Amino acid sequence: MDSTSSPWWSNASWWPQSSSTPDGVDTWAAAVDLGARGHGAAARAALDALARETTDPRTASLAHSTRASLIRQAGGHGTALIDDGLACRLVAGAARDEGDEWAFAAWIDGLVGLAADGLGVGDFGASRALLARAGSLLADREGRAGEVRAGEWITDGRVRLRHAWVQTEFALFSGDTPGAVEPRERALRLAADAPSPRHVVKTDLIAAAVAAANGELRTAASIASDCENACTTWGLLPLQWAAVTMLSGIGPDPAAAARRAADSADRLAARGMPVTPAA
Repeated sequence: MDSTSSPWWSNASWWPQSSSTPDGVDTWAAAVDLGARGHGAAARAALDALARETTDPRTASLAHSTRASLIRQAGGHGTALIDDGLACRLVAGAARDEGDEWAFAAWIDGLVGLAADGLGVGDFGASRALLARAGSLLADREGRAGEVRAGEWITDGRVRLRHAWVQTEFALFSGDTPGAVEPRERALRLAADAPSPRHVVKTDLIAAAVAAANGELRTAASIASDCENACTTWGLLPLQWAAVTMLSGIGPDPAAAARRAADSADRLAARGMPVTPAA
């Protein structure tokens, strides 16, 4: 799983193959996979080339919002705003077409990304408004499309899950611990049907953070430990670093976890993905 040439997204049996799939989406998926496994430099290079060369604005939008997530992971929330804003602008018109689910998904990715950027720069008002906007769009799309659209993981389930993640993070960042429970539970329900191991593990890790914020430290540590093991299995080094960083604060052996976190950070830096712990 640690090779840079075998993306498990676009090779998976559930990967959408239809005439409506935008050109270049397989390349985007490969870059997502590289980032999921910590190959930040390779992922950014692939996304830069894709954003520059594709003629499909939906694919370009996905490339920009994914690049923003990599920038955000390194602590560059203010810089990520640029890519997320461009991601929204590229598809804002097409996303209003009920039949263009890829444009809609790219639009939601950009809006949710902007909300996450706002958390990092302390603009909670903007994050709240962006999450509300994305939530309204998702609710409206669900009401009109029903189960047909819900069957598409990439264009529906994935973006709904990302929205629930950032809603949970917003509640935690803003000190509203009780308010984190509902979006956490929604994320767990959505992740139950996720075909992507990374999305399952990240959802569990966010659930661990909510448990810790509620004082349920043993539960949080147990979940984080399971996440660390799953990350080792799937080669998800960025999430592995996040899991052991959490364990260095609440786990049964903080010193050992801190050493594993430092090792993970060093390995990520060597792959071109420096990480910045949340303050």
